[in-house]
Amino acid sequence: MANVVTLEKPINDVSEDDVRAFSKTRNEPEWVLRLRLKALKYLKRGRSSPYIDPLMADVTFKMIIDSYEKPTLDSDEALKIAKSLGIPEEEIKLIASGFSVNVDNRLIKYYLDYLKAKGVIIAPMEKAIKKYGIIRNYLFKVMNLNANRRTAYHALLWSGGVFIYVPPNTKIAQPLYGLFLIGKEGLSQTEHTLIIVDENSSIYWIEGCTTPLPLTYAVHLGGLEALVKRSAELRVVSINNWLGDVHHRPVKKVKVYDEGFAELTSIAFRSKTSYTTPTIELEGNGAKGVIQSIGVYRDRQKVLTAPLIKLIGSETSGQILNRTVVMDEAFEIFKGTLRSEQSSRNSFGHMSCNTLVLSEKAISKAIPSLDVRSRFSELSHEASIGRVSYEKLYYLSLLGLSEEESTQLIVNGFLNPIVSKLPYDLQVEVKKIISLALKAH
Repeated sequence: MANVVTLEKPINDVSEDDVRAFSKTRNEPEWVLRLRLKALKYLKRGRSSPYIDPLMADVTFKMIIDSYEKPTLDSDEALKIAKSLGIPEEEIKLIASGFSVNVDNRLIKYYLDYLKAKGVIIAPMEKAIKKYGIIRNYLFKVMNLNANRRTAYHALLWSGGVFIYVPPNTKIAQPLYGLFLIGKEGLSQTEHTLIIVDENSSIYWIEGCTTPLPLTYAVHLGGLEALVKRSAELRVVSINNWLGDVHHRPVKKVKVYDEGFAELTSIAFRSKTSYTTPTIELEGNGAKGVIQSIGVYRDRQKVLTAPLIKLIGSETSGQILNRTVVMDEAFEIFKGTLRSEQSSRNSFGHMSCNTLVLSEKAISKAIPSLDVRSRFSELSHEASIGRVSYEKLYYLSLLGLSEEESTQLIVNGFLNPIVSKLPYDLQVEVKKIISLALKAH
């Protein structure tokens, strides 16, 4: 068995013995170790990717272990940070369904009374893989760990996160809130969230990701996979607001079965770079899926957003909505894809991409893709990139508004089609964050 000292080696140089030593420090079941070894094998034989490999050059297993063993935040500090992400304190206190906080991969606070009464499971992933046999049937089954190098790195290094299981015929009315923080330099957030929504059940998961202090270099490589069974519903909202030079590289994938519904919403603000590829596979007949995102990008941010919806079953419908604001010298590329597989019949998909450019040096590119493999499906798209018109600013100035106030009003109206779908309290807080983002706060 390799000595733990070998965990100091860069990830790209580790061996199977190093992975076994890493897994042993976490006291993981053998089947979890096999998943990590499978990911390592894929990484060893594959070609490097410019989107992830340069960021992993100096990463070691010891970074993950050190962050996992750090002291936890107290509840008051956690609540303060939660409020900064748009989760109001009053809502947190009143929510019966649950609130979880993850700091550098550690679940440190969660309320379970209401959930337990309904048979819902919500637990830290480290405990869940040892306590709940059901998890073995689902972990990295929706998310193929050999799909690409970013997913493989996540499967190799994941630590922390939340396991949620909603039993059949269980409707969770109140949203569950999760907070994931990066508190140190390097790679210190690789949480894996697994959500199983059983037949005729529903859940609303809202997660906020941020840094309590500005960082000079950090990587977020978190993951979320979910399975939505027959006639079940899942809504996920992810709010990302990073301080400092944080590289955002999440992996997200949801599979939906007969008559099920899944909605992934991303609300993105500051980061150094961002590369996201949220995916929904509409496996069952009558399944529906929505991927929607809003973002305010500024400074010299570089953002690539590539959502994908696969229409696999018959009578499925998918929708991709993207609304972003690009300013300063930010650079954004949108590469959304709707794909109807040969097995799909009478399915429909629509994609809408709209961007508002607020400065001369800001750049936005839209590259929508319709991949029609079934002649019995109908896919469509629309895209627009424009600037705030002088006429609108002039009209609002006649009403007594300053240029800054007018721009904020126009941006809020532009983003409102997605913001308005959020729970009311979250709408209020997100609008506050948008206002601060436009002012570079």
